[in-house]
Amino acid sequence: MYRTAVLALDLSPAAEPLLECAAELRRWGVDHLFVTHVVRMGYGQEPGERALQDIREWLEGRAARLRGPALQVEVRVRAAGSPAEGIIATSNEAHADLIVLGSRSHNLASRLFLGSVARDMVRKTPVPLLLEWLEPIGHGAAPGCAAVCVDTLRHVLLATDLSKHAGAAENAAVALAPNAQRVDCLAVLTPDAIDATPALPLMASAALGALVGRIEAAGSHGDALVIEGDPHEMIARVAQDRDCSLIVCGKHGQHWVQSMVIGSTALRLCELAGRPVLLVPLPRGA
Repeated sequence: MYRTAVLALDLSPAAEPLLECAAELRRWGVDHLFVTHVVRMGYGQEPGERALQDIREWLEGRAARLRGPALQVEVRVRAAGSPAEGIIATSNEAHADLIVLGSRSHNLASRLFLGSVARDMVRKTPVPLLLEWLEPIGHGAAPGCAAVCVDTLRHVLLATDLSKHAGAAENAAVALAPNAQRVDCLAVLTPDAIDATPALPLMASAALGALVGRIEAAGSHGDALVIEGDPHEMIARVAQDRDCSLIVCGKHGQHWVQSMVIGSTALRLCELAGRPVLLVPLPRGA
C-alpha cells in the first residue's frame, strides 16, 4: 500500500530507535525511503553550508544501514521556518504516501506529552502519518529512549466512527490486512449519541461487520467491537487490553473540528496510545 515514505529524524537520542523501526517498513510495502532532517531557520538566519554538510554526513551514516536490494534510501537536509513545514515540503517533493515520526518530546519527561514537532505534524500532515511511540530508558546523566515498534502488523486496531471522514482510515486498515495477522475494528459510541439514536449500537455493529468482511476478504481476520464511553480513552484502553501493536484512525471524525486544527479525540489518542498510531487524513479534495 505504501511505497514511498519520509522518515524524519532529529539529532536527539530518538534517532537510533526510529532507524530500527524503519527496517520494518518493508512489510508495509515501502521500497523507497527518504531520511530527512530539518534545520529550523530563524528570522534573517540561514544555516551555514558546513553545518548542513555535517548533518548530511550524519544522516548518510545512518541511512547506509537501511539500504539494500529491496529498499532504496535517500537523504534530504533542508532549512525551514518550522520542522513540520520542512518535513511536509520533503514529502511533497518525494511524492511520499507515508511520513514516519517519533511521537514523544526530546526529554521524554511526561508520559502524556506529545512533542511539539509531532503535534504540529498531526495537525498539518496531508498524507498518512505513522507516529512511532518512544519510551524513556536509562536515568541520570545518560537518558535515552526506545521505540515500541516490534511487529507493528501483528495485531492492528482500526478505530472508526463510521462517518465519511473515517473512510480513508478504514481503507488503509483493509490495505494493510494482507500483511497483518489480525485487524480488529472498533467503534466507540458516546452516551449522548446513543440517547439521540437508540438504534446506533445495532447500526454500528452491522457496519463493523461489513468492515470485518472486507478484512477477511483481504486475507486477515478480526473482531467487530462496539463499546460505549469516551472515544480517546476507550480506544487506548482496548488497544492495551488486547495488546494491539498498531492503532489506525482518521484525523477527523463526524463531530471533530474539520480544519487544519486536528480534532481533540485523535490528538489525545496520540498522547495516550502507548504504541504506534497511524493517522490517516482524508485525501486532498475529498
